[in-house]
Amino acid sequence: MTAFAPLATLATPCTLLETDGLTIATQKLLLDGESIPGGVVLHHHIVPAGGFCFINVPAAHMLVLDLDDSTISSFSIHDEGQSYSITFKHLQHALAYLAQHYGLSQATDRAPASADPSPSSSVIVVPAHLSTPPRLTRRPLSTTAFSPFGVMHMSKKQPIRVFLDPETHSRHLIQAGTNGLTSSALSERLIEYGLAQLESGDKAPLEALSRAASPAPHGSEA
Repeated sequence: MTAFAPLATLATPCTLLETDGLTIATQKLLLDGESIPGGVVLHHHIVPAGGFCFINVPAAHMLVLDLDDSTISSFSIHDEGQSYSITFKHLQHALAYLAQHYGLSQATDRAPASADPSPSSSVIVVPAHLSTPPRLTRRPLSTTAFSPFGVMHMSKKQPIRVFLDPETHSRHLIQAGTNGLTSSALSERLIEYGLAQLESGDKAPLEALSRAASPAPHGSEA
């Protein structure tokens, strides 16, 4: 004689308790953003020979379920094609199938839930803005720049691209060679000198270059 277990209805997603003799009926599930009528029911048939389990699902769910799962024993059609039953030999197989396809987790060896809603003493809740790992301590850097937001540190010298007309570019190369400098080294010293003058209030460097037009994209690069 087949004995049917009592019925319990749970919301989804939820936790399935591993309890022999329990039939679990879930509420309406969402499939591709749409609610599918008809719940998903797990039936556990208890018989002297060991029994079996089957999951009853709406026909629409069959389109997305893994029907090649090795733990499935058989299929059957019910309600004139409106629902299907997927049979498993063991309850654990059925629970695992529900966990995989419906996001329901198995709660084996789970401790009884405490009536106290406060956080467990073993859990530390940290606000998101405090959970970010701290940055490594900065080592001394070679350059420092200033902005309206404070000091910006740079880990190395930053390149500056300057386009010069052919005549100025030639003069630049000649002066670099005459003074035993590379083109980049001469550019760096000239920029530092000009910046020092501007920072002291001397606008002569800007006035001397007032005749210069905007950088020519076809000019030579220093």
